[in-house]
Amino acid sequence: MNMSSMTSSSMHVYKSNELITAGYKLTVNEMRIILCCITQIDRNPNEVITDERMYSFTARDFAELCGISLMAAYQELKDSVKKLYERSVRIQIDGKRDRNTRWIQTADYLPGNGRVEVRFSKDILPYLANLKGNFTKYRLEAVARLSSSHAVRIYELMVESRYKQRNVALLPLENLRFALQLDDAYPVYADFRKRVIEPALDQISIYSDLKIVKFEPKRESRKIVAIEIHYVEKDSFGIPVQEELLGADSGGTVIEGEVVAKAPAAPKKRRANAKITDAEINKAARPGESREQVKARLQRELAAA
Repeated sequence: MNMSSMTSSSMHVYKSNELITAGYKLTVNEMRIILCCITQIDRNPNEVITDERMYSFTARDFAELCGISLMAAYQELKDSVKKLYERSVRIQIDGKRDRNTRWIQTADYLPGNGRVEVRFSKDILPYLANLKGNFTKYRLEAVARLSSSHAVRIYELMVESRYKQRNVALLPLENLRFALQLDDAYPVYADFRKRVIEPALDQISIYSDLKIVKFEPKRESRKIVAIEIHYVEKDSFGIPVQEELLGADSGGTVIEGEVVAKAPAAPKKRRANAKITDAEINKAARPGESREQVKARLQRELAAA
């Protein structure tokens, strides 16, 4: 795939709802690799999709989509591909049993041109290809800048729920904990809210195509059993040019009942003779450039600004 030759708004993720609500743990970059490959699956209903097909993209594609530096993309992809082969997913069958399967059967990182190649497993394909109903579709760019895997998963669960009740997502805590595979972590709701729910909704509200209006706990007797998330779809949604490293502060805070967002800080203009830091050199480096060449290029760009 050549993402740079496509508009990211034309790239859509399709997943069966069984896979949306399945349980699995992936890092955000492992998740991004999977999603980038899902967008390449042929959606022609007459096309037979087999597990022999290889899906690929480059580090440059990945960097542009996710808003990270090319150097960071090389390293993140190299590290993530090594672990992705071992990742599995638990899919609930008829609410009675779990089916455990791998995501992929082949994953390669080709360092010469910074390319990732992936083949999906035979057992996962029915949940990704030739979907005729009971599936969820969303734009890849809507989650591309989320730096938390929890944020991506909660976004997917919210989108899946929009087909039941628009602009309101009711997520049972038991289902949410299963989807995120939290096991015994954060057994107290206050901790779960603070450590998982609020940071995820914060990112979703700022970086996705949905704006969180509020969320609130739902109780049965005195026990909190679900969260109800109210949101609106943004009138216009575009990805600004960013060069943030993964995990950067999203710039706002979602708290139970309301959203408090920070106003973006005005960019500071740097002096032409400002010192170029090692971090800036590493971030801006292009394949084949020496540190001296990167530094000289950045100094020229500062002088011309």
